[in-house]
Amino acid sequence: MNKLAERQKELLFGNLNEQEYKIKQKEFLELYYKLRKKEESAWYSKLSLEQRKKIHKFILALYKVKNRLGGFSYQILGDERTATDRPIIFVVSHVGKFDVEVVSEAIKDHYYLLSGDFEHIQGIMDVPFLGLNGVFYFNEKVKEDRKLVSKKMIDHLCSGGNLMYFIEGTWNITPNLPMLPCYWGIVDIAKEGNAIIVPIAAEQYGKLFKIKIGKNFDMNLYGSGNAEKSRAIEDLRDVISTLKWDIWETEKVSRKEIPDDYWIKYVGDRFKEWPYFNEEYIDGLIYKPKGIYTENEVFEPIRALIPQEKAEYVVKLERNKVVTKEI
Repeated sequence: MNKLAERQKELLFGNLNEQEYKIKQKEFLELYYKLRKKEESAWYSKLSLEQRKKIHKFILALYKVKNRLGGFSYQILGDERTATDRPIIFVVSHVGKFDVEVVSEAIKDHYYLLSGDFEHIQGIMDVPFLGLNGVFYFNEKVKEDRKLVSKKMIDHLCSGGNLMYFIEGTWNITPNLPMLPCYWGIVDIAKEGNAIIVPIAAEQYGKLFKIKIGKNFDMNLYGSGNAEKSRAIEDLRDVISTLKWDIWETEKVSRKEIPDDYWIKYVGDRFKEWPYFNEEYIDGLIYKPKGIYTENEVFEPIRALIPQEKAEYVVKLERNKVVTKEI
């Protein structure tokens, strides 16, 4: 049992009052940083970038064995990236638990992974392999931690290292959005690290991953103001969305062949892979731009209306007794 993840689950869904929440939150963060400090102090966390690059072939071989034993395979539907002498940020759409290993096998190149999931993966066998290959952990809910990891990533890029970055911040289990709204952080990181972005879309069909790698995307072509950052992130989101559309078009099925419960089963299968995730938790990680509303937010007031042939409305409240009038 993952004690840290269990504590987070209690913190998020334990129906705590304000005082209980503060106590549990303090306990969780103390344990979180204690365990993370221990992991980040492990011998393999002190390896140099050059040492990790040499080890990377060994890590890929392990991922390949792990993927085949798990029954996972992949198809690369296109690879439009071009050679560059600049560091690379592999920006990947996030489909589930196993996309890190499968996409790693597909792209081949070395990278450091940006991970906001330490509380869920600590203690499992995958962690040492992530540490050997290179990983930057951060707590998405702690502002100072987000700032610190941004600096680490920029320094890493300036040293000639690559990154793998899941730009959506969490799994995309929405039925109608190719890409979730994305944070701006990658714009500044790419610019300050003089990095080229390689956009990657990955979709999972059972245990088959379909992957399409797009053309190099250069954030240096955009300005520095907020409007330019918005344009840059939306353009990148559109690029990856288009790559996903290209993948979808390879699935030649008619509507009548799709079971009514297809999406429910798909989402259920993703949660079976990772028991500490649920829809409420994922929703709390999604970036929600101002003025943008979800399908549920739009239609919830309508769903709350119950049609009736004869409606009643309250016209008077007197002495704790509701008096109604039929219309």
